[in-house]
Amino acid sequence: MNPTPPAGISQPLPEGWSLIHQPKPRRALTAAIAAGLGLPVIPFMLIGLESWLFPITDTRPYVTIPVWTVVPVVLVSVVLHELLHLFGHPGGGRSPRSQVLVWPRKLQIGVYYDGFMPRSRWLAMRLAPLFGLTVLSALLLLAAYPFLIDFFWQQFIVMVILVNSLGAGGDLVAALIVARQVPRGGEVGIWQGRACWR
Repeated sequence: MNPTPPAGISQPLPEGWSLIHQPKPRRALTAAIAAGLGLPVIPFMLIGLESWLFPITDTRPYVTIPVWTVVPVVLVSVVLHELLHLFGHPGGGRSPRSQVLVWPRKLQIGVYYDGFMPRSRWLAMRLAPLFGLTVLSALLLLAAYPFLIDFFWQQFIVMVILVNSLGAGGDLVAALIVARQVPRGGEVGIWQGRACWR
């Protein structure tokens, strides 16, 4: 659900706290990948419909995005994705309870909040990259198509949507798990490396 520091010896949850039951890792990964691959379908269908309804008659040269830009786009997308999670933490990510975790060997970064936050805030924090980088990017592309934005930036935005959708798939699955198990008014957090609510 969230990257967490290594947990110590597991102890019983305090009274009034409950574990958030999660699927087995392989099943969770499969669900996250399926959601990540499915997320861009709707915006790309809308973009395709728009291009069919309003064919491009622009005479500007078609400029493809260079292959070398893929790595920077992926890196920037991942960093922005995690920053949007971080800004959703209590205190906007400036609290000492907010941590940025980096695993160089796994080429992975993540953010972690060492405490509890209201269910509604946790869901908003978890879904912020989905709306901020996938939905808003798709709306920008739809609104600007085809004349207000050139081919290079159209391809750039499409890459951002694709990269972020893969990461947001896991966020969507986690949000669905929490929304189903944690009642309104509850708080979500991590206790000794375990996702729980109270």
